[in-house]
Amino acid sequence: MANTSKLIWVFALTLLVAGTLSGVAWYNNRANTLTESVVVYPEPRPLRGVSLTNADGQSFTEQDFQGRWSLVFVGYTFCPDICPTTLADLARIHPRLLELSDKAQVVFISVDPQRDTPERLKAYTAYFNPDFVAVTAAHERLMPVVQQLGLIYGIHEREQSDYLVDHSASIALVDPQGRLYASFRPGFDEQSQVPLVDGDELVADFARILKRYRG
Repeated sequence: MANTSKLIWVFALTLLVAGTLSGVAWYNNRANTLTESVVVYPEPRPLRGVSLTNADGQSFTEQDFQGRWSLVFVGYTFCPDICPTTLADLARIHPRLLELSDKAQVVFISVDPQRDTPERLKAYTAYFNPDFVAVTAAHERLMPVVQQLGLIYGIHEREQSDYLVDHSASIALVDPQGRLYASFRPGFDEQSQVPLVDGDELVADFARILKRYRG
């Protein structure tokens, strides 16, 4: 009888340990699982032929993506909703991004070079965060870069000066080798009624990506 009781206790202890290990494995797996909002490309694509100009009038090329993680968003300063909301959220999470990678940068590409002068771009991005990088170019140089980032834009008829520009709400992630590595996709925000990337999910996914990154 004593041997039977001992076997029962050993069996129960084994189940408890196995259950604990399974629980830890499940928790760790869940903690390291990317959300559905991010797409990581199995073969990151190098950005080539980048020839833009920043808000200080200086050249911005693919070399400016080297050695740091870059979150790239396209838009324009006259945007009524998606741009200011997204940039405000990026400004909110920026300190957390820097905690994960101290050289992380936010790059705002204006797809409205006709109205977005360097002075306007600089003032606009500085309102959200003076460390944000603002760049633009003529459309023949702009469009190939935007397409390489997996993003799009289109300008409405410009009969008046207050025309609108359609553009992606996604945020592209460029790795320290200057390659398109991932894309953070927007969800529909009920409050603002526009598609937006969730900043908190972005931070969580960025942390998971860094753990997996092999360069």
